[in-house]
Amino acid sequence: MSTLINEIDARTRLAGANQMELLLFHLGTGEVFGINVFKVREVMKLPPLTRVPEADSRVLGMANIRGTMVPVIALRRALGLGEQDVDLTKPECKENGILIITEYNASLQAFHVAAVDRIIRTSWSKIKTPPALVRENNKGAVTAVTMLDDSRMVLILDVEKVLSDICPRPDEEVYAGLTELPQLKTKCVLFADDSSVARTQIRKALEKLGVAYIQTTTGKEAWDYLTELAEEAVKQGLPQVNRIQLILSDIEMPDMDGFTLTKQIRSDPRLAHLPVVLHSSLTGSCNQEKGAQVGATDYVTKFDPKEFASKLTRYIL
Repeated sequence: MSTLINEIDARTRLAGANQMELLLFHLGTGEVFGINVFKVREVMKLPPLTRVPEADSRVLGMANIRGTMVPVIALRRALGLGEQDVDLTKPECKENGILIITEYNASLQAFHVAAVDRIIRTSWSKIKTPPALVRENNKGAVTAVTMLDDSRMVLILDVEKVLSDICPRPDEEVYAGLTELPQLKTKCVLFADDSSVARTQIRKALEKLGVAYIQTTTGKEAWDYLTELAEEAVKQGLPQVNRIQLILSDIEMPDMDGFTLTKQIRSDPRLAHLPVVLHSSLTGSCNQEKGAQVGATDYVTKFDPKEFASKLTRYIL
């Protein structure tokens, strides 16, 4: 276990060109699941839990992780895959499974799984959008898939979707303070995000602000659209694209990640003038540093609507 934790600590500092690393785990159902190592803080045996009265049935309880109370989510139950037997009277028992501690939006949560496997490194070009049947069978919480060398499919978890289903926030709370700005009505934002939850949040925020938008679901899809705009601009005798004023990109996406998308935008003189804001649940400083290295204009953590609106207006006006 300590070896695996050390690997996670070391590998979260890596950010190769269009590369990503997955922690593989199992839920006792036969499938192989994966989560981006950048989201993982720690892997540990199931500690003693404190029950929370009237909590959602998908929350096993709270764990005290070095002085921080962390909610423990029964992932198998959350994905609609049935129950996993857990004897809470026997903490740190191997048969009780493992906790994967993750950080999302600067908060910690733990996912209870049957077992962890290993860490693999792969290219984002090998990460694909999941078939509709896969999404439907896992409560829509599988954001992407990839294949192992032995031809097994890895189902990559959408942390945002799992957390949103368990603890949804009302729109009145999420978008409080966002109002339409007349000076933004002539502006257009292109955004790329593979998470259905994030896309909905971005759409609603832009609509509240009165900004037109173009939605894409992967970095590759965004890049293909941008190159089409660039070719249209050339045909019109324009040196640069002027149909959009800002690009908002997630970091983790199938086919092409946000770092690679940003790098390619900066290498194309027809697009290089456009502000690129990275929008991600990955809160580590190494991600912001990597973004700056490839030419990102700024970085916004999901989902902070006030910061989102502030940086959008700063770079779009």
